[in-house]
Amino acid sequence: MSADPEDEISEEKFLEAVAALSTKEPALSQLGAAILAALHFGIAKDSRTFSRKFDIAHALALREITALSDDLGFLQVVGRNSRTQRTEYVFSENALELLSRDGIAHDKLQ
Repeated sequence: MSADPEDEISEEKFLEAVAALSTKEPALSQLGAAILAALHFGIAKDSRTFSRKFDIAHALALREITALSDDLGFLQVVGRNSRTQRTEYVFSENALELLSRDGIAHDKLQ
């Protein structure tokens, strides 16, 4: 489902995807939509990488990842480093459904 890492993702395309996701799923925050879009585009698959690339506090990313996995069910945590708290995640079935709903994946994320 992720885009080819070799492909360059423009800022405009990324922001359009974030807007599309947060519009289609009102419970999704802008940060949550950005985490999902970054995972889809192959930009970040863990909390530390996301925090570094988007210049956001790691604690904020962790809090949102927890909400995306526990509260909204869009992510599945597949690994966590106890020392650094780096959290690795993948899409859940709910996220895959959201991405395909109304053509978001095709219109904005591919």
